Amino acid sequence: MTDASSPPPTDTNRYLGIDVGGTTIKFGLCDSDGTIRSKASTPTDVLPEPEAVIRHGMEFAHASLGASETLTGIGLAVPGVLDTSTWSLKEVVNLPHWTNRPLLAILEEESQLPCAVVNDANAAALAEHQLRGLTDESLALITLGTGIGCGLAIGGRGLSGDHGCAGEIGHLAINFSTDANLCNCGRRGHLEAYAGAPAVVERAKKAFESLNANEIPDTLLQSELDPRDLSRAAEDGFKPALEIIMETGTYLGQAIGILGQVIDPAVVLLGGAMTFGGEAKSTGRDFLNAVKQAMVSTTLQQVGSQMTIDYASLGNTAGVTGAALVALQKGHKS
Repeated sequence: MTDASSPPPTDTNRYLGIDVGGTTIKFGLCDSDGTIRSKASTPTDVLPEPEAVIRHGMEFAHASLGASETLTGIGLAVPGVLDTSTWSLKEVVNLPHWTNRPLLAILEEESQLPCAVVNDANAAALAEHQLRGLTDESLALITLGTGIGCGLAIGGRGLSGDHGCAGEIGHLAINFSTDANLCNCGRRGHLEAYAGAPAVVERAKKAFESLNANEIPDTLLQSELDPRDLSRAAEDGFKPALEIIMETGTYLGQAIGILGQVIDPAVVLLGGAMTFGGEAKSTGRDFLNAVKQAMVSTTLQQVGSQMTIDYASLGNTAGVTGAALVALQKGHKS
């Protein structure tokens, strides 16, 4: 029996989260509630193969552990299409040494610990789910950038689907006409073809063609235009830029409406590089309102009136945290 005057026992279990990206690999040593106790990163090209990444992660973890702390599990978050029957990547960009490798088996062999592999979008969704204390409620985390990804946390666990493609909202069709915009995947009418960053820039350039050059801010006349330039111009009062952003919000809201009718998540969060300033900027707040209005207008009242749409909170640490949480879940099941 513990003496009433003694401090409560402290959980000394630590979990290593590894978040693999095309340019950077992030490492985080986390406690049982997902709090990152120590973190590091390295360029991906320095550690091109899974075995090298895992060994480096193990070295980082053991160097970071306190005297009374124990490394209890490892979670690996990876981009692309993850085949959950073999735990191998089938489609991924910029990671040529990772495809068709048995990642879970490699992870377990290198570490001799309970391990888990998860899609990076699902890892981020799980981290946001934990942050909000949603327990049995479901959450979708949509990442906006060059592509549009979506991680799903259903009842506190990631959903990958039978073929690793659950949550591919960027390839959800929002336009079924024969002349719909062509997506990079080769199909027409997908959300990415309208609301991915390159598509937003292309739509803006076409819209500005009807204006006189002296009506357009100099920052929008450069050839390397990106959505951040549109956001700044909208903040400065350039209405055509704001209209493009609001139209983007409508496209996204329509896709979220479809997602809502299929999965009915309690919370949908927006993250990634293209949030037009997020909650901190009026343009970001206007964008979010456009998303909400389009979602509500396309869903049953029971869905649209109860779904929360907001901006994500964890930024680029979400993948590491989520990977560690999946390792913790795996340890509890073992």
